[in-house]
Amino acid sequence: MKQLLFLLLNIAFLMIIVQLTTSCQKSDYKQQLNPFIDKYVEAWNTGNLKELDAITSTEFVLRMTPDFKPKIGQELLKEEITNMRKAFPDFNLDVTEKLFVGDSAVVIKWNLTGTNTGESSMPATGSKVNISGFSVIFFSDNLITGEWIAFSDLMWVSQLGFTLTPPEFPEQ
Repeated sequence: MKQLLFLLLNIAFLMIIVQLTTSCQKSDYKQQLNPFIDKYVEAWNTGNLKELDAITSTEFVLRMTPDFKPKIGQELLKEEITNMRKAFPDFNLDVTEKLFVGDSAVVIKWNLTGTNTGESSMPATGSKVNISGFSVIFFSDNLITGEWIAFSDLMWVSQLGFTLTPPEFPEQ
């Protein structure tokens, strides 16, 4: 009976140790991933792309609204950031929330502001945008491996001054 009690106490003690160790690891990955997120957002906000090679995978996958078609590689990421900053020189992402999904992904909620004064695939409108959205940023082996970006395209183009024209339906 004493041996059984001793064994149960040891098992309980080990379970407490495992629980404490696991709890500590959860906060560690937040502390570990936050600097990567900060540097990544800073690259979008400043256009300084020097840090990207150190914090992103060479096979980085960017997917964005509206089609989520993958753009693969660090160079395409840099191109996307450069093009966005050309069209919106005062482009700014303000991260308002972070939700860590283990040590492999972080969902960030953000607010994007900027003024469309530069040329891009469309002529500059001079309009200001203020868009809320979110990103899922993926991690592996201490590198950012990808990002999925989602926001309202309709709000984006409306704030740029474009309108949506409904189709004409024949009278019946």
